[in-house]
Amino acid sequence: MSNSNTPSNIPIIMPAAHSSHETGATTTGSNTSKRVSSDASSTTSSITIVNHSTASRLQRLPTPPRSPGLAPLGKQLTVIKPPMTKGIRFLILDCPTDSTLPFYLAELKRNQVTDVVRCCEPTYRTASLLAEHIMVHDWPFRDGAVPPANIIKNWLQLVDSRIVRRLRQQQLSGSPTISEEEDEALVPTIAVHCVAGLGRAPILVAIALIELGMANLDTVEFIRRRRRGCFNSNQITYIDGYKRNKILKHAIGSGSAPSSSSGSSFGSAGVAAGVKNGLSKVFRLKV
Repeated sequence: MSNSNTPSNIPIIMPAAHSSHETGATTTGSNTSKRVSSDASSTTSSITIVNHSTASRLQRLPTPPRSPGLAPLGKQLTVIKPPMTKGIRFLILDCPTDSTLPFYLAELKRNQVTDVVRCCEPTYRTASLLAEHIMVHDWPFRDGAVPPANIIKNWLQLVDSRIVRRLRQQQLSGSPTISEEEDEALVPTIAVHCVAGLGRAPILVAIALIELGMANLDTVEFIRRRRRGCFNSNQITYIDGYKRNKILKHAIGSGSAPSSSSGSSFGSAGVAAGVKNGLSKVFRLKV
């Protein structure tokens, strides 16, 4: 992608992605309905300017699959566990329909999902989720695009509120004898989906990981290793340039994020600072 003979101060111009990553197929009985969207691609001709630092990193990132046409992406769910905190998990999935919702609902319950964020237009009724005390948030934005500021704010406030709720549970329980398995079962999970779960949904998870302390482009590699085919070039460029809003102020547990060539990481010191900050503010916050 980059050339060693190219001066470092000249930006590289890359064509915007045009592959159909955000595709999916749902089969019900003998009837098969196919849904196609360009969530991980742009349908208009454009160019993306990527600097040499970003271009070098992109060469080392896992490459999305190059399968043209429709791909059967139905019922694919990916759990994302942030390595820097045990206070929250994410579940990226493709879009349920009314006919497939029973399968997804069982998976949501199995993964302790508290909230579902829909980044696309509604394709199923929410009554069964609400009956299981799973909140549904409708924050749609355009296929292949990046989320607008108001959705980012809503998303990060939701993530922070669930981390705070978990912190409250830990403080109020005060049980030193709880097993690791029991503790794991109490960690809240936020599910997020678009159509195939390859563009809009993972970019929200990437933003949350950045706010929790992971280096920007490390989030792309971290998510792609667990869910191949995520992100188009425009979304990666956005992630690379994303600036932390410092809305997520609470961290729970231990662990450290992967190290980064950019020097931004979230180690034990950051976790300790986050816990201390959370302990001092948790009972003054309204969740």
